[in-house]
Formats: sequence, structure tokens, C-alpha cells
Amino acid sequence: MTVSVTRHDGGIDKYMRFGDAYVKHSDGTLDVFRGGAKKPYSYSPGEWSDVQGDQKRSTGRFWTRRSI
Repeated sequence: MTVSVTRHDGGIDKYMRFGDAYVKHSDGTLDVFRGGAKKPYSYSPGEWSDVQGDQKRSTGRFWTRRSI
């Protein structure tokens, strides 16, 4: 529920709301989802170097067809 983002300049941003979580994207961007916020806080690939905390779980739904 806490996310700590280490920036390239050495600073640390801490997100400490209930439900805060992060998602690392394959293009190097990072999104921090804040509990209760509608939009994530985003970091570009050159802005951050490390992240710790709760990683957001996938919310995708897979429907399978069962044969009887």
C-alpha cells in the first residue's frame, strides 16, 4: 500500500495512501495509481531509477469455454 519511487536525481517520492500501487510498462514508463484518484501519476523513462511497493495486479478477465 506504499509505493516509493527513486528518481534519477536521487530524490524519493513516497505514496502512502491505502490502495496505492504501481505498474512498470515495457517502454520504461512508470504509473503510480493512487487510492481514490482517477488518473495515475506517470514517470517517463528518464525520470525514475527504482520502484518499491505494491505492484498493481492485472484486472484482465479471461473467459473460457467449457465443454460438457
